[in-house]
Amino acid sequence: MGNMDQVNSRDDNLQSSPDKDLPETKKLTDETDYKMAKRQNLGCFFVGSDGPRHRGNRLLSNSEQLPDTELPPEVEEGNIEYKLKLVNPNPSRLEHLVTQMKWRLREGQGEAVYEIGVCDNGKLAGLCRGEMDASIETLRTMSKLADAECIVLKEFNVMDSKSMSSVPSSTQHKPHVPKMAWGESNGGRDTASTSAVPPSKDKFVCEVLIRRSQDEDCMWTDLRVAMLGNVDAGKSTLCGVLTHGELDNGAGKARLNLFRHLHEIQSGHTSSISREILGFDKQGRMFNYENHSIESILDCSSKIITFIDLAGSQKYLKTTVFGLTGHCPDYAALVVNSKQGLVGTFREHLGLTVALRVLSFVCITKIDGTAPATVRRCRHQIENILRGPAVRRPAYVVSSLSEAEDAALQIRERTPVFMVSAVTGDNLSLLHHFLSRLQPALSKEERSQALQAAPRFSVDGVLTVTGQGTIITGLTTKGTIREEDTMLLGPFEDKSYEEVKIASIQCNRLPRRLAKCGQSVSLDS
Repeated sequence: MGNMDQVNSRDDNLQSSPDKDLPETKKLTDETDYKMAKRQNLGCFFVGSDGPRHRGNRLLSNSEQLPDTELPPEVEEGNIEYKLKLVNPNPSRLEHLVTQMKWRLREGQGEAVYEIGVCDNGKLAGLCRGEMDASIETLRTMSKLADAECIVLKEFNVMDSKSMSSVPSSTQHKPHVPKMAWGESNGGRDTASTSAVPPSKDKFVCEVLIRRSQDEDCMWTDLRVAMLGNVDAGKSTLCGVLTHGELDNGAGKARLNLFRHLHEIQSGHTSSISREILGFDKQGRMFNYENHSIESILDCSSKIITFIDLAGSQKYLKTTVFGLTGHCPDYAALVVNSKQGLVGTFREHLGLTVALRVLSFVCITKIDGTAPATVRRCRHQIENILRGPAVRRPAYVVSSLSEAEDAALQIRERTPVFMVSAVTGDNLSLLHHFLSRLQPALSKEERSQALQAAPRFSVDGVLTVTGQGTIITGLTTKGTIREEDTMLLGPFEDKSYEEVKIASIQCNRLPRRLAKCGQSVSLDS
């Protein structure tokens, strides 16, 4: 795949594009409720047109009748969860159950199976109708809290070992038992009292599919910020402090979270492209790696800032140019060491942002160990170059929260300048507030047009994983890409295109079922 430039959608619109030699293809539209997905985790199940199938453990829906009186014992890994009953859990237990569900969803890459009425050892104990209805209702509540959908797959009557229902994914489970009084006992285990209803001899077990709601997947605003500046400006350190919430020790400890190679750790200089994320919710609250996993950051945030840490050395200028062109950042952070001023590659990086029309802001770092007069001299140098004929966006020094908000709104007219310290944390709150208020570089109309266009994916990396096949990484520049879509990969050296089918999608290291315009993802074909 050496000379790939992009993945082009097999859409009819391509016939009007300059690539007239593209073969005619037809996009798949026959999507089943359950799609085949490659799973490598222990205990994960495959979902196909016949429903879920589990590798190793037998699931209830594999047969129209119960083959035995028990299933294999439950395992901690994988996406299969056995529950005897889920009847009216108290708030603390409900929170624990939701956390457990998120774990199972992550193990199954977005899908999990719950066997209700089954003990941990696999015994099919069964539940009466009222307890089963209450357990399904609790499972729906858990699913809603976990941002997932609950689909009843099949129900069996344990007493006669026959399937009572084969429930399609679109059918909702409807309770049909009178009112019951629920209670908690045995240290949080769910129990029910049914004194008002005569006990029934029928006992039921039920299999339920939990699927993360991703029809409108990745609804957060995704902004990419490239970190530019000369060697020793503090780009990686500042990025590490912002995304991990831990101040630097003055010796570059914070930057170790971003380095990918041993020689980077030894030299302290970035030579490759690394990415980290920072999240904000609608109220402007920040979510980073200090107290959150990457999954919780994505779940809690309405805006994701992706920092693209680029090299500052002249030796790696080609890598930096590739990061600016291939990763299509919305903004660029020009980082300046207050002790050194405008030296090295700063002017080249500034020229690249002007040439590529990437809006930028400036961060003057290391002000904690620099004399105030030196900091002022550095600031004046920046103000002079920004008001010059090449840039023509005068500097706007930010010193309060209100000014940070104004700077985000006026970034097209003025260049915000922040004076920060990654060691003492001076003025980092202003930078946080500014980032939380940044808007996408494209206008609303431009984003809408790009989203409705035929899918197009710009490839920036290709790797082969044993047992997984070929994985490509890059940016969705137009439209929406979904699992099972068939696209054209190329052009190759002979200007040909190869038809590939998208088996799975990952965004920010987590599985997704679609990728929208402006999102950086990896595609497994």
